[in-house]
Amino acid sequence: MAGETILKVNNLKTSFATKAGRVQAVRGISFEVRKGEVLGIVGESGSGKSVASLSILRVLPDNATLSADSIDFGGQDLARLPKKEFRKIRGARISMIFQDPMTSLNPLMTAGRQVEESLLEHCPQMGRQAARRKVLELFGRVRMPDAESRYRAYPHELSGGMRQRVMIAMALSCDPELLIADEPTTALDVTIQGQILLLLKELRGAADLSVIFITHDLGVVAGICDRVLVMYGGLVMEEGLTGELFSRPAHPYTLGLLASVPRLDQPKDKRLRPIAGSPPDMLAPPAGCPFFPRCEWARNVCIDGRPECARLSPTHKSMCWLLQPDAPGEGNPFRKAGGAYAG
Repeated sequence: MAGETILKVNNLKTSFATKAGRVQAVRGISFEVRKGEVLGIVGESGSGKSVASLSILRVLPDNATLSADSIDFGGQDLARLPKKEFRKIRGARISMIFQDPMTSLNPLMTAGRQVEESLLEHCPQMGRQAARRKVLELFGRVRMPDAESRYRAYPHELSGGMRQRVMIAMALSCDPELLIADEPTTALDVTIQGQILLLLKELRGAADLSVIFITHDLGVVAGICDRVLVMYGGLVMEEGLTGELFSRPAHPYTLGLLASVPRLDQPKDKRLRPIAGSPPDMLAPPAGCPFFPRCEWARNVCIDGRPECARLSPTHKSMCWLLQPDAPGEGNPFRKAGGAYAG
């Protein structure tokens, strides 16, 4: 079970300078990751979830500006750590699996050599022969068939699932404490997705690994995550245990996401309900709740200001005016007749 906090992010903001103006991708989010847990970050494309993870690793383009009160990892503030010191952490203590393994791997290097180079970057004393043995061992851990021949194969000679296994082997090469998986199953077919998710669950359990799992797929969240952040418009809309999020959703955006996902227990004649409208323009995001233009329960108060997060349980909170004490009860999806939170 999840233990002490290993990563604590406080008031993270990331923006990008463009010709059209400054894109405010992440607008002040705070969260923590505990040892041994899988934290899911879910939201539509453009919600800021991938930028948040890249900000933690400081893998950002030159036009990016990052600020945070702190990004505490094992007593070190990653936001202010010198680049030379950060290189000792990135890829070693914190590693990442990127969305598309085909574009993340070097097409001119064999799969084995790429994992080997990553290993030697942080363990130069190991030597080539020992590194090669370690890579073959890693290929075995990620269930790569015929590891010897895959070691010598180029990325274009491998299937999508095998390329993703190479990326996972590379990420695990230095036995990291925290693994960031940025939509690692998006480019794969359903069968291979299931294999990769099962592999990540097994690896997490065997190594007591902490994982930040970024996805837009709530089905994946249900299968692998212990706790979930729901992001929209560069902000965290809701946070809670996975069971709480599915059984007692507490934000209109979360309700919209759940209503748009097919369920095995739903009636055959019930149609899925897509969320109407489009995500906000992050060049000029709304001052209030970013979801209000698409929310069927929006009120005037939603336009100008954001409420404090309502604490619904020790592990569950949501940023919505409908959860405030003075919110109306009639037509409120989050209140029972007596005024209590319904979910």
